[in-house]
Amino acid sequence: MSDKIKSKNVVFPGSSETDSKSGEPTSDESGSPHTQQVDFVSNESPTQGNTSSNNSSSNNLPSDAYLKKQLPLQQEWQHLKLHIPGEQVQTNTLKERIPKFPLGKENVPTLLPRPGVPQVGPKYTFRQVIKILQLKKQPELIYESEPHRLYFLLCTCAAVVFGIYACVLLEWAFWISNKEYEENEKEETNDAIRNRDYYLSLGMYLCPSLIMFSAAYFFAKFPTRLVRRMWYLPGPIEHVKFTTYPLIPGRPTPTYTVPLANLTRRETTRVWTGKGFYGTADKGFFFFVLRERISKFKTINWVVDRKGFFWCDGRVFDYLFGKETIQEAEAGIPYDQQFALVNKQLKEQKRKLRNEHGLLWRYKMALGEFTSDVGKLGQRLGVTKRIGDKKAESERKQLPKK
Repeated sequence: MSDKIKSKNVVFPGSSETDSKSGEPTSDESGSPHTQQVDFVSNESPTQGNTSSNNSSSNNLPSDAYLKKQLPLQQEWQHLKLHIPGEQVQTNTLKERIPKFPLGKENVPTLLPRPGVPQVGPKYTFRQVIKILQLKKQPELIYESEPHRLYFLLCTCAAVVFGIYACVLLEWAFWISNKEYEENEKEETNDAIRNRDYYLSLGMYLCPSLIMFSAAYFFAKFPTRLVRRMWYLPGPIEHVKFTTYPLIPGRPTPTYTVPLANLTRRETTRVWTGKGFYGTADKGFFFFVLRERISKFKTINWVVDRKGFFWCDGRVFDYLFGKETIQEAEAGIPYDQQFALVNKQLKEQKRKLRNEHGLLWRYKMALGEFTSDVGKLGQRLGVTKRIGDKKAESERKQLPKK
């Protein structure tokens, strides 16, 4: 038998094991590796080696100790929980509102899919997924947003800019009003009339400043309309619970519970676009709005970011908040495609009319409608009679044929 030299990495007692992922030897605190290269001689023939390797591979099943090694450690699990929707504790500190630089880091998704959420596919149909959600006994998390740091940055910058403009225009309004009041001293000697003109001009010049102050207030309060998490509450009367941001950092998290029937999305907006992991990505609009109907004349708008965790996919939200049927929500046809289908049908009808009546089919149809309208108007006014009645009357006046 021919001897065969083999080379293996041997870990001596007291040394650390090699890294299972990279295959590189690990080192101690001093940085010196403990794994050494050892050459040894095997007297086995190739056939014997293959036989022994097959037997060892068949008996080399994973043990319990090996499976326990594959489980994440406590520190790894704590870090992993930060990326699972619903597991992280959301706070309202000022640090969470300051974006990280470079700003491109804020566009990187941080949330993993939530375990246990059914997906539409070979295993479940869309109708079955909706049924699973409706049969829940406990509140079910259906949405969680990514961090809104970019929203806070943009809103803060816009609020500061509009606030500065408002202060400048406020100062200008008082300055121009006082200037006109002093110039009017020579023309008008009556103080009552002068004061009246002063306050009228001041109110007129304060309008641009009030508009700027309103814009600054809108952008300052806009983050309080951002939805952070949303739960579906099953029951005889379905409800939706969601959380937002407080206006001042450090305050408690505002929580709202609204009947599902009072929350609707806009008629011209669809949550499902068919793009992205949950089918909600859109290049034109990076959020959609849910309207809460308080009364007949009052509504509140809530902003939902399209970048986040959605239960199953966006079609569930079209069914819940779009008040669509299961068939319409499952089809998920965007409004632009629906308009394209309607336009295609209109073009087909126009083509048929052109083939039937010729190139002047529009004028022929307009003339027919005009004649019909004139006839109806004459009948109501009693001026004209129907053409059929005139024809019948003329036939009665004719002499009988011999």
